[in-house]
Order: sequence, then structure tokens, then C-alpha cells
Amino acid sequence: MARPSPSVFAVRCLPLACLDRTGMENWLQSWRGASGRRYICSIYPIGEPPSFDCDRAIVAAVRKGASGASIVFVFEPGTEGESDGLRQWKEKARQHGADEWHVHLLAGSKEERDFALRDLAPRALRLAA
Repeated sequence: MARPSPSVFAVRCLPLACLDRTGMENWLQSWRGASGRRYICSIYPIGEPPSFDCDRAIVAAVRKGASGASIVFVFEPGTEGESDGLRQWKEKARQHGADEWHVHLLAGSKEERDFALRDLAPRALRLAA
């Protein structure tokens, strides 16, 4: 299955309209990748260990600010994600000012996860690759 290559456009954070005024607005978020593809993510505070399937998760460290949310970096935690491996990512996230984990679990294959990692990466990281 051919995928478009990520462009140099900015990754954007968008609310899920279906959750408007439900009390769940802060549980899920939609990100539009550089390719235009949409990614639905569960939101967890950096200080709380998220419960997710580490073998198939894509995790974005997100910094919230006055101008909105931005992805600081994106990673695939792998099988060690629920133990010490995630602790190292948490330290890196805090060093970069991230407040939240945005966890995408809908990438079903390794190919889709690799594409999502590139697609959601901050623009500077995509250009450097």
C-alpha cells in the first residue's frame, strides 16, 4: 500500500467536534499530520502512566501553550514502554516542556506506525531526516 510522503506542512491539533460539550473534550484529540492524514489520540498527563498496548502505540509528547498544542517529539515505546523505557521518555518530555502524552493506537501494522511517526514529527525533525 503506497503512502504519500510527509510534506513540510505543519502538524495541527484539532478538537473532535463529536465530543463538544460532552465532558470528554480533554480525553481525545485529533491531529492532522503533515500528509493531511488524521490521527485520533487518547490524552494522558505526563505524570500518569498511560495504559496502552505498547507493541502498537505511537506516542506524541505534547506541549500546551497559549497558542495551542504542539508536538515536541513522537516515539514508538515498544515492549518496554510500560516499565523503565517509558520513564526515560517521560524525563525527555519534561525537559522539552511537554505536558501530555497523546497516544495513537489505530495504526495496525509496522508500516502504518512508521508512517505515523514521520507524519506527526515536528517539521524541523522531518526536514532533518
